Amino acid sequence: MTAAPAVPLDADLARIVAALRAQDAPPPFAGSAPEARRRMTRAILAARERHGLPEVGAVRDLTEAPVPGRVYRPATSGPHATVVFFHGGGFVLGSVELMDDIARKLCRDLDAVVVSVDYRLAPEHPYPAAHDDALAATRWVQAHARELGGDPARVAVAGESAGANLAASAALLCRDAGQPLAAQLLVVPGLDMARDTRSLDADGRDYPMLSPADLRDIARLYMGDRTGEAAGFPPSPLRATDLGRLPPAVIAVAGHDPLQGEGLAYADRLRGAGVPVTLLRHDDMFHPFLGFFEASAAARRANDELCRAFRACLASLPQAGAMPPGHIAPQEDPR
Repeated sequence: MTAAPAVPLDADLARIVAALRAQDAPPPFAGSAPEARRRMTRAILAARERHGLPEVGAVRDLTEAPVPGRVYRPATSGPHATVVFFHGGGFVLGSVELMDDIARKLCRDLDAVVVSVDYRLAPEHPYPAAHDDALAATRWVQAHARELGGDPARVAVAGESAGANLAASAALLCRDAGQPLAAQLLVVPGLDMARDTRSLDADGRDYPMLSPADLRDIARLYMGDRTGEAAGFPPSPLRATDLGRLPPAVIAVAGHDPLQGEGLAYADRLRGAGVPVTLLRHDDMFHPFLGFFEASAAARRANDELCRAFRACLASLPQAGAMPPGHIAPQEDPR
């Protein structure tokens, strides 16, 4: 018997799910990784043709860092917080270019410098490649925040899905290294690489856009021959023994998402460790709602709400001071 969710899926998102199923669209990780990436690229670029990109003050590719990425500057005057952003995609899919719209909206709505990180993808680069890249990128931004136009006292991390795992992991590892971050935004986070997907199968729920079988594919493709390490930290922040002394967190979960339980459990553990947590429950959303703000008014409201919450979190943090005299913001990239 199928368990009915407390709140139905948003009607606009439900129509998208129905259309995909009518087309007999393959699961996200079906076939080879290059094939799966091509399918995602076609879908995202087709949607992008129908909508403009959020406008920001300046954009440039980041080539001088140990991990490539892209820097987004707000149109407003600073000082700005600096947010290191890790895209979703199960450690296999996604890129800075494909999540350009999400990063731009975060930059605009958070009023923050956003550094979107192009970490290495599995299965070509299995665990711990993405985690190593996430930490290296975060540590580099901590050391160069002022050069990027940001406030070095307010360097935060943000991520969606697998990217939220990387953000949470970076927060833990930076704490352990004595260089703590200022805040963390975790959107539909996947925090346990040793999760019990069979119990998710058994609950009878329909999880559109990310199924328990997809979660098994993610673990297989990313963990490779190191699956025995999945039950520790890293790669599973939910299994870390000590969550104390971590930066304030904004955690957003979706009601039609098999990862909702992990986000709720992490919020509970953080609170139990004395970490300030703002928990946002979007019960009518499916897993990848963050990137559907042009396709659904409700998804846009959910995206706007988490941006407002994290912007308030960043604004509440002590600032290091204004930009040095003579600082000139980089010019807008014409892309």
